[in-house]
Amino acid sequence: MKDLLKKCMVICTVMIMTLSFTATAYAQANDMVVRTYKSENLVGLEASPRGELISTIILELSTEGSRTVGINSEILCHEEMDTIKMTVKLQKKGSNSWSTVNTQTFEWKKADFPNRDLSSAAAEYRVGALAAGEYRLSASYVVYNLDRSMHESKSITTVSKTIN
Repeated sequence: MKDLLKKCMVICTVMIMTLSFTATAYAQANDMVVRTYKSENLVGLEASPRGELISTIILELSTEGSRTVGINSEILCHEEMDTIKMTVKLQKKGSNSWSTVNTQTFEWKKADFPNRDLSSAAAEYRVGALAAGEYRLSASYVVYNLDRSMHESKSITTVSKTIN
């Protein structure tokens, strides 16, 4: 019985130590509740804009090895949309400012997905051959409701991540 208890304690300790390497912070920026998170291989941001149309935005930058990063961007809306647009910029820190090294724009239209509920969208891709340095993501989102009588836009930026 003591051996089983010791094994359980060791497993619990290892799990706590593993989870402790991830830092999470919450903040309220303008009209958004923002949760940032950072681990050894990933920086991310989850924003809840509390808007009329946009519910949640997730933006993540991960290291994929060999100076390659993985980029994940997701948006969830309160209702079905006519159009969802997102522009994601990978930025590198220079001496005094951030410069854009890669930009990807995505657009989803209800007309292209007539049999699908267009209340969310996600884009995932990789960018390689990067020089060592500090990188971050900056993204903007625009959504239009079904009758296009309303639209909403939000912009967010992650914390930086070092690429060696």
